[in-house]
Amino acid sequence: MAQPRKREERRDQLRRGLEAILQQAGSGTRLRPERELAEQLGVARETLRRALDELQARGLLERRQGAGTFVSGQSWLKPLLLRSFTEDMRERGLVASSELLSHGVSRADAKVALRLKAVPGSEVFEVQRLRLASGEPMAIEHTFLPCARLPGFDPARLVSASLYEVLQREYGLVVRNAAQEIQATVLTEDEARLLDVAPFSPALLVERLVFATDGEPVEYGKSLYRADRYRFEVNVGRALTSPETDAAAEGSANAP
Repeated sequence: MAQPRKREERRDQLRRGLEAILQQAGSGTRLRPERELAEQLGVARETLRRALDELQARGLLERRQGAGTFVSGQSWLKPLLLRSFTEDMRERGLVASSELLSHGVSRADAKVALRLKAVPGSEVFEVQRLRLASGEPMAIEHTFLPCARLPGFDPARLVSASLYEVLQREYGLVVRNAAQEIQATVLTEDEARLLDVAPFSPALLVERLVFATDGEPVEYGKSLYRADRYRFEVNVGRALTSPETDAAAEGSANAP
């Protein structure tokens, strides 16, 4: 069992290394020759070739006869894991940064208060940030945080720090899980300008409610991701049923 597990770990490491190279290279970039890439990543050329075949099948690479291998117009895969933008970019080998668009203390409306289990009109920190990956705009985040749980919180810290790391290090709040909803939308002219794309370009709107280990909400927010750079991965499984349940269901389906 140990040997197959090690091989799988090596394949995952190779895949992450190649994806990091593609993300940094950008669309239309020609990759280095296979021999040089194999040396850079510390793998055999045949192993590298199989990994490149998988990326080509996913539409991330384009092989041109006599010209080489090029990065396609790629969409960055974002697994649905509970981690901050900073942590996500770090995992990809990119440098996360932020531009603070606005911040301050506001009064929670009915929806925000309901999400944060607060009284309508209670004070919340409201922060809007433009999130960048190695200098390229990726998302616009609009976040609400309960003032009652974060005394002395300074939103300006989020220009260079991960929110979840600040919550844990300074307030002892460890995030545990989140309820998240994703839907398709289009960008307004102002949003498109911030993300450096054409007006009314497609985008992914992600609404997230984050809970700490005590079961109480610590963040509610919405994020707009560029649809040409992000796609979300969801792993699902079929619910297991007992033979008795299956038989009962079949009997019901066949009943007149």
